[in-house]
Amino acid sequence: MPRTPRKQQWTDEACYHVMNRGHNRERIFGDDDDRRQFLRLLARYQERFGLRLYHYCLMTNHFHVLVQLERLADLSKRLAGMLRAYIHYFNRRYCSEGHLWQGRFKSPAIQCEGYLLSCGRYIERNPLEAGLVTKPWQYAWSSCRAYASGAADPLLAENSFYLEWGEDDASRQRRWREFLTQEDPKEQSIRRADWVVGEESFQKRLQGHQGRAVQRWRGRPPKSGGQVAGISS
Repeated sequence: MPRTPRKQQWTDEACYHVMNRGHNRERIFGDDDDRRQFLRLLARYQERFGLRLYHYCLMTNHFHVLVQLERLADLSKRLAGMLRAYIHYFNRRYCSEGHLWQGRFKSPAIQCEGYLLSCGRYIERNPLEAGLVTKPWQYAWSSCRAYASGAADPLLAENSFYLEWGEDDASRQRRWREFLTQEDPKEQSIRRADWVVGEESFQKRLQGHQGRAVQRWRGRPPKSGGQVAGISS
């Protein structure tokens, strides 16, 4: 099946679930220094290009990030540039050469309204699904500790959907921990995502863009009103 052009996914109604794994499922992070370097690159691209990061998880042989960019048309170019920078770092450190990634990164469009937090849940449950921890917030290399226990994480942008989950930090953190440990009916659609996740009307609107640029978003993740109800390897 031919790939869906990334430009057809541009819309300010969406964030983007960017993920990739190591070539032949080999490691992409040898130790915590490698993970720190990857996060430093994320921080650099945040500052230079207006990248907004909502959720992330760094596993041993793959990663997930849920992002938006001020210039959505630059998504492919900026993320590809960041991943190339990490390849250069990795090859220098380990005196290696050749492919690090299994191929082109995936970046399905995730409808912000109703699906952003479900995708965040899916991302942050990766260490639990892999048997590395008994609770998702025990894992050090994801955004989960910020949402579940209030740990400071300067990489994360303000998430207006999460802020609606309670009147104070403690209530939001409690609801997030509950959400992480309960079933979510949207999980399968996120797990199977190829290029878009959302309501049928949202999917049709994306198909209707046919690669046309859309209005830049500003501020918090776009919303149309209402509240949100709720790849592993």
